[in-house]
Amino acid sequence: MGTAAVADTLLLIHGEADVLGAMGDHFDRLGYGVGRANTGEAGFEAFERIRPDVVILDLHLPDQSGLEALERLRAQGGAVIALTRRADTEMALRAMQLGAEHFLAQPLDLSHLAAATARVAEKVRLARQNALLRERAEALDRLLAAPWPGSVRQMRNVLERAMILARGAAQIGVERPSLPADPRREDSGQRHQPVALAEVERVHIERTLRFHGGNRTRSAQELGISRATLINKIKSYGLDV
Repeated sequence: MGTAAVADTLLLIHGEADVLGAMGDHFDRLGYGVGRANTGEAGFEAFERIRPDVVILDLHLPDQSGLEALERLRAQGGAVIALTRRADTEMALRAMQLGAEHFLAQPLDLSHLAAATARVAEKVRLARQNALLRERAEALDRLLAAPWPGSVRQMRNVLERAMILARGAAQIGVERPSLPADPRREDSGQRHQPVALAEVERVHIERTLRFHGGNRTRSAQELGISRATLINKIKSYGLDV
């Protein structure tokens, strides 16, 4: 138990180098993508850079209050597992009140930590999938509710384009892509607006990246390409996400 089903990303924030190293090595072996920071400030910078699925946070940081760090990470949407001292039940309770997904007492049992991390990562993954499904359902409802004087085949074509372009979009409406004033003219080419395939790909990649908060690993998985290929396309298209 504890092996990452896909390359979930973790951020480990701990002030003790030996503990940080042991945790990092353990999760590396389990197949996670692991970021490490030994202070709260370094942790915030790493969080912005990699947008991890799960943050494992020591509440006894060398540079600031661990509870304040937890509150700041939660405000940015971080899913946090808090690490406390063994007898510090008051801090553990406060951490849960601030939104920690789980807490564990130190010294750590790495197998227990891995199991808790796998559960939190799965919860995060399901929440994202549910959000995406809701957005797509709303897009379909809006398109079906719009007046449609054209044929079923024309509607199918527009729906297919909408789902390609909307995948990963934060908000979808019937205006994306814009519907022709009279879909029956679509075949005639009178209202056809040529769009290069590369532009469709650029928009699709950009919206997928934005949906995943700029996380390259999760975006590449959804797009069905390698992370290296995605990074090359980001550079090629000059995307700033």
